[in-house]
Amino acid sequence: MRNRTFILGATVLAVAATGLSAPSFAAKAKLTPEQRAERMIKRLDTSGDSKVSLQELQARISANFKSFDANGNGEISREEIEAKRQAFREARKTWREARAKTGAERGEAIAKLREMRPAMLPGMRPRAFARVDADGNGSLSATEVTGAAERMFKRRDRNGDGLIDAADFTRKV
Repeated sequence: MRNRTFILGATVLAVAATGLSAPSFAAKAKLTPEQRAERMIKRLDTSGDSKVSLQELQARISANFKSFDANGNGEISREEIEAKRQAFREARKTWREARAKTGAERGEAIAKLREMRPAMLPGMRPRAFARVDADGNGSLSATEVTGAAERMFKRRDRNGDGLIDAADFTRKV
């Protein structure tokens, strides 16, 4: 009788512990379109008006272009994009190893991860690279990238007011 009670108690305890810990192991919930829009607007809005103008987008694209153009020749090759991605992977690996640590080492790992994070840039994916590379020379010029960014901006600006705001993401046109 004691054995059965012990086994039953241990089973109940194990099930309860599993049930309590399950939410902590659950995957992150996917962001809703509204949440994704809010994050994008917050990241790109430099004026603080909760709207993104074409000039704000172009300024961000220009800065991102410079971060990818490692050799400074005014063009981004597939190799430069892959090098940026690989540097991010290595920074992420260092950050994962430093998570258990505290102090300066952890702070440095987080700073390096943020610095190496690939930025938004039209043409980062292989198929998109081919579409953005208008002259077909195997590299992206600043003109090609800003042109693609402008086309993306115009598609996203559904109400045609020259600004991207939350209404452009929720409005069904």
